[in-house]
Amino acid sequence: MTNPTRSRSTLEVIQAIRDGSTCAILVEGEEKASDAWMLRHILKDKISQEITFHGRDGRSNLLAELPTFIDQLPTGKVAAIVDRDFTGDDEVERTYSTDYSGHVFYWRRYCIENYLLEPELVSRCVNMAHSQHPESVPPALSTTETVEKYLLEWCKRLAPQVAGNWSIHELTQETDKQGLNVEARSYFKDVTDRDSAWVLSELTRKYAGWSKEYPTLFGENSLRSRFTDKLKQVSEKVETLSGAHQVVDGKRFLKPALNRLLPSSLRPYFFSLLAELASQDPPLDIRALVEERILPRWRRARAE
Repeated sequence: MTNPTRSRSTLEVIQAIRDGSTCAILVEGEEKASDAWMLRHILKDKISQEITFHGRDGRSNLLAELPTFIDQLPTGKVAAIVDRDFTGDDEVERTYSTDYSGHVFYWRRYCIENYLLEPELVSRCVNMAHSQHPESVPPALSTTETVEKYLLEWCKRLAPQVAGNWSIHELTQETDKQGLNVEARSYFKDVTDRDSAWVLSELTRKYAGWSKEYPTLFGENSLRSRFTDKLKQVSEKVETLSGAHQVVDGKRFLKPALNRLLPSSLRPYFFSLLAELASQDPPLDIRALVEERILPRWRRARAE
């Protein structure tokens, strides 16, 4: 994958888009890496001549910049696709509707990396990499079925941390909405077993300083209730891999879990190989947003 480089300023990117003849899609991550790189690679044989992808760092920065892009560029010239994270089903699905007129679209999976962590892609990639020595293929990654089993087992082991991250996400949204000066706990990202009691104790410890002032948000009982509710929802999702992909962070959790079984020589190139395989038959959600929602809008606007 291309090494990260300095992101161009908002005005620099606007000028580049204005000077070009393509539809611009803003995504999370670095300018020449992460989401932008993956999308360019996956769609290289489809619509690469009509679209440019621009990484604008994290979601908050992208969304803060977007109104400026919209104001200064022609209608239909720019759109944004952001990670689902813990966005609700209704809000996500609304952006796939044919009558949706907004500029922000969501992946149906937690993040774009989740689209590359398909069992069939992973097993094909691993077997190709070991084609000269097939006996070296890790058994857990040898077939579509074993990869799915391995990923699902990890999703279930990680459920408490995922529920903890969902709780942190909601608390951050609510404190921002209320204008409260509360420092959020960093997301959990330990690719190891952390049980519910440990995650809840970490949440309680982190937010204890605000529990008396804001008991409905940070009181021990409130935190326990929120976390228990999220754990129930996560546990239901991770019964299937399709459900798990909606709530389990592929970049933070599943990629490191896979790396445990990959030889060190393959790890730096593994996602590049997955993206190459995915380009042969791009994931349906990627095609739906880019080819069926965003691009037709730009073509119509250009024809007017």
